[in-house]
Amino acid sequence: MSSDSEFRPRLRNVEPIRVVVEGSEAIALKDPLQLQDRLLCVRREALPILALLDGDHSLLDIQADLTQRTGRIVFSDDIREMVDRLDEACLLDSDRFREVYRAKVAEYRRKPFRPSSHAGISYHSDPQSLRSELDGFFTGSTGPGLPEFNTDTARPLGLIAPHIDIRAGGACFAHGYHALAAGPPADVYVIFGTGHAGVEGMFSATTLDFDTPFGRVETDRELIDALGRAFGADPAAEEILHATEHVIEFQVIFLQYLFAGRHRFTIVPVLCSLSHHLFSDDSAENGRRELFDRFCSAMRDACRSRSVCFIASADLDHMGPRYGDTFVPHKGTVASSLQQDSELMACLERVDVDGFVRGIAGDDDARRVCGFSPIVAMLHCMDATRGRLLSLDFVHVDEHSSFVSFASMIFH
Repeated sequence: MSSDSEFRPRLRNVEPIRVVVEGSEAIALKDPLQLQDRLLCVRREALPILALLDGDHSLLDIQADLTQRTGRIVFSDDIREMVDRLDEACLLDSDRFREVYRAKVAEYRRKPFRPSSHAGISYHSDPQSLRSELDGFFTGSTGPGLPEFNTDTARPLGLIAPHIDIRAGGACFAHGYHALAAGPPADVYVIFGTGHAGVEGMFSATTLDFDTPFGRVETDRELIDALGRAFGADPAAEEILHATEHVIEFQVIFLQYLFAGRHRFTIVPVLCSLSHHLFSDDSAENGRRELFDRFCSAMRDACRSRSVCFIASADLDHMGPRYGDTFVPHKGTVASSLQQDSELMACLERVDVDGFVRGIAGDDDARRVCGFSPIVAMLHCMDATRGRLLSLDFVHVDEHSSFVSFASMIFH
């Protein structure tokens, strides 16, 4: 390993989770890629060290920074020990991580299909029980009623649906898919979903079919091949990210609920990760903006001769202590957030992409709209001229009143 003055460790994109270990509060570091079977736990006092593992600070820099900040000597051996533990857990962007990652990708690509990762967790694993469960979202007091097919001659071009846990946002899902069922079905559903683990190349498809309790849905490899030719790169370079990500899987479940035995369709699953800064005047973003434009142009070209509907698997605000806020939300917080969400939805109904981006950038995404990536990607790929808001809702997710908001919207 390099010397302490040369080595600049960088922590990967991990999710910190509060846990209690032997009666003391600690932080478990969850790897979205799940490269290791066990969670690594660190003491809360170690958080300042983690914050400095950004690839810019050497171990000596970290030692000096912490010593100055705390007013006591921080020993380099303690920092080195923590960094070594992180590396052994594959949580650093290091040679060890890349070796394990390559092996994991190869293993994933050898699979005949992508197994469902949330069956029996977020929804029933038994197909009959699952159908009854989904029926309940449509027929419940806040649902739209059972789907009515072919009642609208206008073919839907796009759909925004939540990716919150199905049991938490079931009625909102149902409103979206009720509207989708009303029009002529598409042959291909391109599903953009938030890449919660981050996507280094901004977009990543997968070539594996999706398996669920309802059966197997074919991924359209022909369209993905056309996308790759137009894009000039492998659009599935980071497809291992799909292995445990739920955002595509949830939409597939509802598509099968509507169309299994009624209409044959394929899917193009794409995870994406970008920020509103991409659309700023910052010249440092030029390269990534060019990549974004090139991918969206390639997707439009690949879809040009096909009957395609786009789906953005997207939640909205994430507010409260669970997401890093120092305050506990109250009714006024929720009302204010939903009002701001309504303003964003009004932009989307007009298919005003610039207005939607400005609405997020105006407060530097203070509400953490994690569906920004799939929504913006969809808007740049489809040719819709109008949207219609179907449902806007929220759910509390912990005992501290942290909440997530979400919506469904159809586009024509």
